[in-house]
Amino acid sequence: MSSDTAFYETDAYRAAAIPSLPAPPKARERTGEDLLPFGDYADINPYQQLCDDAELVQYQENEDPNFYQSQDWWWDHQRIRFLKSQAGLSILLMTVPFIWFSILLLLVLLTGLEAAFFFENEYIATFSMMAIFAIGLFLACLFGPTSTQWIMSGIVWLLKPLRSFIEQRFDHYTEDRCSEFNRQAGLVSMAQGKKKAPIVAPFVEFDGYVERVIQRGGVFYKLMLVHRYTGKEFHHTSFSQTVTHKQEVHAQWDMLQRYMDVSQPLPDVPRLEPFRDRDPVTAEHDRQTGRDPRYWRDLDIEAWKEGEGADLLKAQMDYPWQKQQCRLTPMLGKIEMSRYREQLAEGAV
Repeated sequence: MSSDTAFYETDAYRAAAIPSLPAPPKARERTGEDLLPFGDYADINPYQQLCDDAELVQYQENEDPNFYQSQDWWWDHQRIRFLKSQAGLSILLMTVPFIWFSILLLLVLLTGLEAAFFFENEYIATFSMMAIFAIGLFLACLFGPTSTQWIMSGIVWLLKPLRSFIEQRFDHYTEDRCSEFNRQAGLVSMAQGKKKAPIVAPFVEFDGYVERVIQRGGVFYKLMLVHRYTGKEFHHTSFSQTVTHKQEVHAQWDMLQRYMDVSQPLPDVPRLEPFRDRDPVTAEHDRQTGRDPRYWRDLDIEAWKEGEGADLLKAQMDYPWQKQQCRLTPMLGKIEMSRYREQLAEGAV
């Protein structure tokens, strides 16, 4: 048995070996959304995501050279994890800065009103109040962010004895909201909240779409996944950033497919770089090509944007995405759902 076969599970996704699949209960085409093809790769990684992730990885390494060994790093050679929705957590994290800035504004308001009552002359009182308001607002905006960092650091220091408890509570919070793309097993797990079990199914059961997002500034795009046999839609994944042009979404889908396809090396992206030597197919690819194992971490990002990055962006914009062929569509309707489920249970798919 080869090391590749031993490392990946039998049912791991391979574009060249898509199994027979049941017919979908509804037509896959959707009004206003573009269905994305399976298995025809452009080998183009999303430009904007590369820029953002390269900066993130370099920042993390400056803070801790072993950042990728932390449990908080959710991308590796085996799976990519993400939260179903981070809205509640984001609101919680914004509470302290919001309260502190509100207190600063309240102090400015009270000081201005106090000054207005101090002077008997109406014009002097009004001028003093307006001057205090203007200066106070300026100082609040100037020193607010810095003082907020001090407060947050102080809160972290005070809560240090409770770190274990807080981590347990956070793990409990994320348990019902954590989803993942599992490369080794070829499975996708999509959380549905605390009261519903997650949808766990082979990657080939999820269709990708270019979703149009209407916002104040115009029309934007993002990657949406739909479980073909339940109709469940998933708008928030690690690959679902809202972007300005749909070619970026095509490249995101291309990257996700290549991540899941164990016949392909891991996509050459910053977040996965520390793990490339742990994936057999990727390690062999890098050995043959002589890839620099620290390419992204040592990269001059600004110079890259002017050179290779600019070439990548042009290739992404010019690529004929609409001409890609779908390897999955011909496999639909070749097996009954009941038999397909039996094969899944037997591990034969």
